Amino acid sequence: MKFEELLYSIGSLVEKMGAKMKDFIIPSPSEKIPKSKFLKRNLTPHELISLRLQLSFLLFLVISLISMLLRNLPILILAFTLEFLYIRYTLIKNREFMVSFNPYRFFYYGISTMTFLAFLGYLILRNFTKALKYYLVYIGIISLAVLGFRYYFKHRFGRDYTYGIVEEIKNDLAKVFVHDDISANVKPGYYWVPANANIKEGDIVKLLVEQRTFRGSIPVRILEVSQSSQTSTEPKDESE
Repeated sequence: MKFEELLYSIGSLVEKMGAKMKDFIIPSPSEKIPKSKFLKRNLTPHELISLRLQLSFLLFLVISLISMLLRNLPILILAFTLEFLYIRYTLIKNREFMVSFNPYRFFYYGISTMTFLAFLGYLILRNFTKALKYYLVYIGIISLAVLGFRYYFKHRFGRDYTYGIVEEIKNDLAKVFVHDDISANVKPGYYWVPANANIKEGDIVKLLVEQRTFRGSIPVRILEVSQSSQTSTEPKDESE
């Protein structure tokens, strides 16, 4: 390889890396459907995005615990910065493929920031005192903050319904697939609910959910057919 070709290759590589870095820091919505090269199970775009968000937060939580044990503030700050940028990138880049964008953005921005501040406060407190009473007070403050965040999120974004796709109809029951729905506090999976005469396989239906204390909600009844099986686009949240 000639020297000029080597310089050109290096320049092209730097240019590509710069473009990717810019896209990571200042992302814009993409029309490309998100896919995974590592998962054998077929996930819907919304499921894949939700999984990425959960894994990134869990990784941040583990690194934060390590930084706390090592009393290393720079590691904590770096981990939070990268995790926040990744969550922001994932949300904005794939917002067109999410069933409901705003609740996920608020939740992950909020829970990540609260986690960072909780560990940061602990590291600062540890440098000033070792008295148990101060740590108990601090834990109480963090607990109240978490409860306050949960209450505000539920008040602003919470709802008693979700959406599902009718996969099978058997006698008087319908098997529906429901996405991860953070607003309705419903876990992804298949649920059997009473069927009605107006539904058919492939329909997207609006489902009433039953709230359960300290557990995820579950769909219990079909409220209406939100979209016929003639089309395949998932409904967006009504608040958007």
